[in-house]
This record gives sequence, C-alpha cells and structure tokens, in this order.
Amino acid sequence: MKRWYFLWCGWLALWLVLPALAAPAYGPLYSFSKQGRVHYLYGTMHVGRPGTDTPDWGLSQAMARSEALVLELDVDAPGAPAEVLALARQGAARQWRQLGPDSRRLLLAQLQRTGVEPDQARSLAPAMWLMQLTLNEYQRLGQATQEGSETMLLQMARRERRPLLALETTGEQGRMLFEMPAAALREWVRQTAEWQDKPEAERYYRDLIAAWERGDLPALQSMVALPGYPRLSAWTQREMLDRRNQAMARRIDEMAASRRLLVAVGALHLAGPQGLVKLLRQRGYQVTVAPRAP
Repeated sequence: MKRWYFLWCGWLALWLVLPALAAPAYGPLYSFSKQGRVHYLYGTMHVGRPGTDTPDWGLSQAMARSEALVLELDVDAPGAPAEVLALARQGAARQWRQLGPDSRRLLLAQLQRTGVEPDQARSLAPAMWLMQLTLNEYQRLGQATQEGSETMLLQMARRERRPLLALETTGEQGRMLFEMPAAALREWVRQTAEWQDKPEAERYYRDLIAAWERGDLPALQSMVALPGYPRLSAWTQREMLDRRNQAMARRIDEMAASRRLLVAVGALHLAGPQGLVKLLRQRGYQVTVAPRAP
C-alpha cells in the first residue's frame, strides 16, 4: 500500500551531512528569497536508483537552514494510503465506463501482460493502473520508489526534527485523477499502449532520468515546452502541471511568509513557462541556482 501512495505522490515524488565529494548532487536545487527570508526549492524524482537517495552538501544545507519540509502531499498523514485506495475504488466503475470498449480492451490487455486479471483490474480506477504501468517502465530501467527523493527527504526531516507541510490534499489529487475527462483518460491509455516496451520510450525515460540526475532544468524545460512533450496530452499539461503549479505557487507564498521552507516537488513542476521557478519570480522572489558544494 505504501508503494501505491508514493506512486500517487509522484504523479497528478537522508541520513547525515556528508562531505561534498562523498555524495554527487542529483536533481535541480534553487534558493528563492524575499524580504530577507531565504527558502529552497528542490525538484524531486519519485523513483530512483541506488546512490541517488543520498543528500549532497547543498541539499543537506538546505534542510539545515529551513524550518519546515514542504511536499506535494503529507505522506505521513494517518490513513493516507488507505484513502488513496478508497478513492481509486470509488472511481473505478465510472472510469471503466468512460474508457469505452476499445480503450477498455487495450488497457485490460496491457494489464494482463503484467499478470493483472480483468476482475482485479476493474476493482481500481484505470488512472491508478496507468500510473502503475508507468512505474513498471521505470523499474525496468533499474528505478524504484524506495530510492525516490521523497523517502530520502522524509528521513532527513525526521532526523532534523523538521515539521512536514503539504501543498495538496489526497482529495484534491483524487478529484483531478479520478474525475478526469473521458477523452483525456482514453488518450492516456492509447499513449501508454503505444509506448509500452518500445525503444523510443526507453530512450525517453532514460533522457528524463539523466536530465534530473544532473539537475538540468533547461533539458527538462525542453521536454515540457508547449505544445508539450510527447507524453503529455493538452489536458495533462493544463491540469496536472500548469493549473497545479499556479495553486502550488500561491500556497508556497503563503507558507513562506511565516517560516523558512525547503519545498520539494516533482522536478517537472519547476520547468517550463508555467513552472514554479518562473511563477515564484513573478511573485517577487529572487530565484537562483543553489550551490551544491562549499
């Protein structure tokens, strides 16, 4: 159940302060400041490979200088994983009807190839299974949720006794995913089927992972620049990135008025013309790349 929840956090996701040379820097890290208060913005990857879940000097400093860790969701909230599964069950019948016969057959065939039988598949909303299929692609490339950035940051925050704040609720993400328009859901099924086990899909995922690992926001920006990178439908670009980014920027601004923050969200939320880097600048923050070594 915990794996499902970290996967959920990744869509719509630390131990000690080590010497700079002991841990390479992974993921884009920025500082943003206004009125003398400095905060940090970190672009996470909700999956990772062994070795990418160790904090470098810059990320360790960001946590040490912050008063709270802010994630997309409060993954420590009591009952949160159970709430995710409950929402997926509640939305199952509606979303399976939305797919129509052709998309239903396509998704069921994909799931059967992974060992999921039709009765089991119909117990959860198709959006949940589509996220699982995406996770399968990353796992095939040696990535795993337990190596993701959020796990690392949560452990580090506990050691530093930093409170955890959330930018979104499970209900907000549930409404977005399980009430998405039928056309967007069918397009997601089609794209997933077309990319499953394809060489170009593997190249794409490897490029995405490599861009994140080296903290290359311009490369990520090129993947989400309008009219969108190949894996984004117009609805996904608008609702899962652009609209959420606007709400995230507003909530970050509200939280930042009272304490120093380390904000950690999926790296794609930082990139592009509607990304958090640009939106925070529009709100009057000075946003700069944070140092990763002394």
